[in-house]
Amino acid sequence: EGLQQLVVEAPPLEALSAWVVSLKADNPARRALTVAQQAASERLAQRQVALAKQGRDLAEEEAIFLAEQSRLELGEDAAPPPPPHRAPEVRRDRAGAPLWQLVDFRHDVKPGERAGLEAALEASGLLDAWITPAGQVQDARGHALHDSQWIERAPRANSLAEWLVPSKADGAAATVSAATIQCLLAAVACTTDDDGEAETWLSPKGQFRLGTLAGAWHKAEAQYVGFAARAASRARRIAEIVQRLKGVALELAALQTRRDAHARDQQQAADEWQGAPSDDALRAAHADAAARGREFQTARARLNDATQQHLAALQSLQTSRDALAKDAADLRLPTTVAALQVIEAALQQLGETLHGLVQAVHALRITVTELVGQQGREREATQQAELAHGAWEERRAMAIEAQVRLETLRESVGALVEQLQQRLKDARREVMLGEEAMKLASLALRVVGEERARAEQKTQDAETTLAERVAVRQGAANTLQGFAATGLLASATLDIAPPETSAPWTMDAALTLARKIEQLLANVKDDDEAWTRVQNLISHDYSELGRALAALSHQAQAETNDFGLVVTIVYQNRPERPDALSARLTDEITQRRELLTADERAVLENHLQGEIAAAVQKLLQAAERQVALINVELEKRPTSTGVKFRLQWQPLPEGGEGAPVGLEAARKRLLNTSTDLWSASEKRVVGEMLQQRISVERSRADGAGGSLQEQLARALDYRRWHRFRVQRWQDGQWRSLAGPASSGERALGLTVPLFAAVSCYYSQSDYPHAPRLVLLDEAFAGIDDAARAHCMGLIHEFDLDFVITSEREWACYAELPGVAISQLQRREGIDAVYVSRWTWDGKGRRPQADPNRRFQAVEHSIVADSESLLPP
Repeated sequence: EGLQQLVVEAPPLEALSAWVVSLKADNPARRALTVAQQAASERLAQRQVALAKQGRDLAEEEAIFLAEQSRLELGEDAAPPPPPHRAPEVRRDRAGAPLWQLVDFRHDVKPGERAGLEAALEASGLLDAWITPAGQVQDARGHALHDSQWIERAPRANSLAEWLVPSKADGAAATVSAATIQCLLAAVACTTDDDGEAETWLSPKGQFRLGTLAGAWHKAEAQYVGFAARAASRARRIAEIVQRLKGVALELAALQTRRDAHARDQQQAADEWQGAPSDDALRAAHADAAARGREFQTARARLNDATQQHLAALQSLQTSRDALAKDAADLRLPTTVAALQVIEAALQQLGETLHGLVQAVHALRITVTELVGQQGREREATQQAELAHGAWEERRAMAIEAQVRLETLRESVGALVEQLQQRLKDARREVMLGEEAMKLASLALRVVGEERARAEQKTQDAETTLAERVAVRQGAANTLQGFAATGLLASATLDIAPPETSAPWTMDAALTLARKIEQLLANVKDDDEAWTRVQNLISHDYSELGRALAALSHQAQAETNDFGLVVTIVYQNRPERPDALSARLTDEITQRRELLTADERAVLENHLQGEIAAAVQKLLQAAERQVALINVELEKRPTSTGVKFRLQWQPLPEGGEGAPVGLEAARKRLLNTSTDLWSASEKRVVGEMLQQRISVERSRADGAGGSLQEQLARALDYRRWHRFRVQRWQDGQWRSLAGPASSGERALGLTVPLFAAVSCYYSQSDYPHAPRLVLLDEAFAGIDDAARAHCMGLIHEFDLDFVITSEREWACYAELPGVAISQLQRREGIDAVYVSRWTWDGKGRRPQADPNRRFQAVEHSIVADSESLLPP
């Protein structure tokens, strides 16, 4: 009765009652539940497949729309649908472009005529037909490609050239000249009614005729021809995509709700299937009863077998006793166990005695064999001794005979031999003395050779040192010459004229220059602090120089070499040193100041209006994109109470202080229309606004002075024309932050946009792990504790890293996962400041020891004494 997913229509109670007794076949209840489970599984699987398919379709649709939105926001224009006969890759890497990228409507063509003419071009296939510089489409072998193309024909009166004009193009489209486009347009007739004479005819009403083929189409407005039409079409398409994406998001949310319900149904079905009562206990009881019956029959059979085995054992015992008595009588042995054990022990001892006897006999045989061998060796030794005694007798006789001969010789020549022996002794002594002298001479020679080698090494070292010092000296001179060649020396020391750098310097010239430089730099500080200050000053000055030159469409180039930072300025396509360029510009300014009159300055200002307008347009559009990104950050992060904020960058109201006259009208054209597409009236509106700003600044500068560049910089600073406003979402609509609100809401309204702007700036970094640092001095002053906690939560929500100072703020809020704190404390009469270190881990504040402090014991006592000064 409790089943919701696995529904059993008709429970088989009667079959279940019979099955419980017999357990034959399957469980009827389990079989019925299985049928219900299979039906539920099939139903849930079909639903899951349908949900998955719907999810994939929505995801694919969303991905397609997001990709198209990204392309459109990046400025990619939508192209007309390609015809089926065109090859997919036929237009890749080819010179030329389709017609709609190369032409634009004349300014006097009405919107309805533009829509009709584009409809006729698109329906006839001419709108997306390819135009090449040669006027035809061919591959590398000269064969016609699978594409539509324009070919040059004879010009016609009342042609398409009276409705369309060539437009600026870039990339591959730039290879098609305006003359080629003009010739192709002149070959197509374009009138309201078809006179039948032209080969190709188009009508601004949407009608067309290509030879014998005629037709018509209608469009609400032009989409592809002209930059403005493509921009408007792109904006409409982006709006449609955004609207559809919202619908897809709602459908995805509803689909997720259905998926969650489906998952709950699946889990419920699984729980019902797994929680169904099992028949294992009943089957186990039946099996246990059958096993007990089988065990009883088995035990009875074992008892019968044991009885029969007992009777057989008794009979075997009697037979064994009779055989024992018979064998004992035959062997004359006792029948008792004790007597038999005594006999068994005697037999074992007999066996051991026999074993020892066998071992002794074996050893005797080996000993006899060795005795016979020793006796043979003894006989051989006796024979060898007799032979050796005979040989000794012969040697003794020979020795006696030699002794007699020696004595006889001594008696005859004894005196001469003694003299020879004495001379030999003297000669040996002389040889020994000569060898000693030679050793001493060799030792002296080796010592002298070592001293000579050391002297030669010292000479070589001295020559090497001399060559190195000469090379260092020459290198220093070359380095000084190279440094002078960079122009930095001439810029720094205007009073010193270095020698010409075209030829190598002599040592005297380099030394003289070095001494002069040393005299000038004697009072210049060269410590680390001065070095750091100069480096920071150079970096700041270079940045200021780059910004100043960028405003004038010039560029500063910095090259770091061994001598420092060498800056050159590209002026008139030639790099110049700043001092040389300054002198050159000073001369030019002096000359032009003498020639430039007030009327000529006005002419110059009017000439620059076009370029100034383009530059201001880029800056305005970049600022609008930045504000949009900041609002995206704000939209993603509402407060916990649902309050949202947005930032508005509004132009100053006309008539107010600092607001240009005609700003609103000029701003619409600067933001929405390319400068290349401005009409004469639009150029006049923007030009008058800019001219008015320049005139105001010139009138202000007449009394205070200032160069024309400074006047133009103040006049064209677009940031002075706007102001920021913060709005709060309240009661279903956006309201100004200046309206009725609590102090906490006002504080959030000022803080949240700032955090969003910082987060937006850091999000544009290419390195995702870069620190996102925010520095706050006297953070959140004048804000209550609840609002402070919310502001800290916003810092964590925007993923920012902060360093703050405050007279009372410790940032110990549950919204922050971790904070390092240094509390500065002092007491009256003590000329010292104590720094206590703390950490906050999101749950509690804990003191931290300073690892660099020398006296830890004193530190602990100070911490104990200063606890009363800490805030709760």
